[in-house]
Amino acid sequence: MSSKSYVSFGEILGSISRGAMGHGAFPPTERWKKLTLLESFIEIARPFLVIMAIPTVGIGAFLSPGTLPSPLILAAGILACIFAVSGTHAFNDWTDRERDKTVWPNRPIPAGRFPTTLALVFALFLMGLAVGVTWIFYNPTATAVIATAEILAILYCLFLRDHVGYLSLPFIIALLPIGGWAAVSPETLFSSILPWLLGGIVLTWQAGHIMVYAPAHPIRDENGILRCEKKALFFFPTPKQAAVLGFFFVALLFVESLALMLVAGLGIFYWSLALPAGILTVGTALWLLFAPTEQRRAIFTFNAASTFLTFLCGGAVLDVIFRKHLGTFLAWGISTAKKLLTIVEQGSSTIENAIYAAGLAVTIAVVLFFAVGILKGIMKSGEASEPE
Repeated sequence: MSSKSYVSFGEILGSISRGAMGHGAFPPTERWKKLTLLESFIEIARPFLVIMAIPTVGIGAFLSPGTLPSPLILAAGILACIFAVSGTHAFNDWTDRERDKTVWPNRPIPAGRFPTTLALVFALFLMGLAVGVTWIFYNPTATAVIATAEILAILYCLFLRDHVGYLSLPFIIALLPIGGWAAVSPETLFSSILPWLLGGIVLTWQAGHIMVYAPAHPIRDENGILRCEKKALFFFPTPKQAAVLGFFFVALLFVESLALMLVAGLGIFYWSLALPAGILTVGTALWLLFAPTEQRRAIFTFNAASTFLTFLCGGAVLDVIFRKHLGTFLAWGISTAKKLLTIVEQGSSTIENAIYAAGLAVTIAVVLFFAVGILKGIMKSGEASEPE
């Protein structure tokens, strides 16, 4: 057993980061045996990747011509997105439970920290919850889009990824901004080009994202030719081919980002964020072409592409808020603040009762804590006084 019996703060942060990205956080050793099932629930849902998915749905909602719904309804949309993407990740882990024993042995299922059957139930429950929330708070069109995305995600994990290739995934992810548009827009999906442009942007980004990272882990086939570990679309590309495909998709994404600026009439908040990130991403993808097997370049380009999508979606949302909906948000914030001030000024009995209840709960907890401590002390002293 290792002489190092404590866990450093850096170790904890590193494990949380790896777990949140789905890379397997905590090895199945004595050091991590006290981890709770709750922590594995969070890890299997991939919170970092979920955060990246939210803007891809939100950009569709914010760029739709309709008036933005209340903050409560927007929150419901965020929850639906979290449930949908988290459920997909959990289902992916369930599907890969045998392969992960070799590839990602520290993930919750192969590490023995999460029951296999529970992972499947958890995944399907989250997916169903996403569809249910969309149905209750939005409309049948958005519900149909989300349900279609979930069904295709299941097919991707079970069949498409291994038999067709990883480039079948972008067509599924492209449905997210289309669903966001359908949830809010008074128009149909076929009355505007904008939702399909948004879907194309996400599709192109996901394809480029996959391809620029693929050269980082090359393997040799039975003929000794160096190829990427991930199948693209019915074939395993060489690192050079993957880098060329990655550059093509990234360059196309940059063109699409310019088209979005024109079609949606976006201004300074958009292009000041999206254009520099796009130029950086195209530059790094070009840089990767000259040394596609260099892992450092592949990872840097991969991270640049992630930043590009985040800035593109975030810039569009900020631009819409400040140019179109700023007054609405300010009015809602002022109204909420006034209501809170009124409650405080009137000395609401609800707040007083809540404070009294919290104080009583803390008092009881403190008394129980000390009582248990005293009882343990008495029992230990009694044990010590007994003859052996």
